[in-house]
Amino acid sequence: MRIGIKHPAFKTKYLSVETATFFAGPKLLLDGVVLKRKGGRYLVASDSAQELPIKILYNFLDPIPKVKIGDGTLELAKPLQWYEYVWIGIPMLLVFAGGALGGFVGAGSTVVNGRIFRSERSTVGKYALAAATTVAGAAIFFALAIAIQIAIKGSRGT
Repeated sequence: MRIGIKHPAFKTKYLSVETATFFAGPKLLLDGVVLKRKGGRYLVASDSAQELPIKILYNFLDPIPKVKIGDGTLELAKPLQWYEYVWIGIPMLLVFAGGALGGFVGAGSTVVNGRIFRSERSTVGKYALAAATTVAGAAIFFALAIAIQIAIKGSRGT
């Protein structure tokens, strides 16, 4: 999803952010062209040809970042509430059940939950779908764990 950035330094140029995907973080675009990041920030020529430093502030749970232009920070969407972050992050508890495998499956479910909470669904729909994703993640984890145990026992010839 692309989100336009309204800033006084960019009235004639179209500055936007492409939100994070499952495998890649957010990207900054100027007039539809993806910009290259240098040293954790972008130097972007404004309407007046002055280069402004721009940083994308992104966290793993929320696909919509904040954008820091110069000294000011712009929120592109209403911030998620603490209880939404808790609901999104519940699948990460799988790390306690199964270490790396639990962390991998939990992280995947958590990323999906973050996208669900940034969708256009109703509030009830978001919570219900995120709960279903969490349950599905747990089922996938246990199925993989059992499959791995069976494979290990089979390779030992017992």
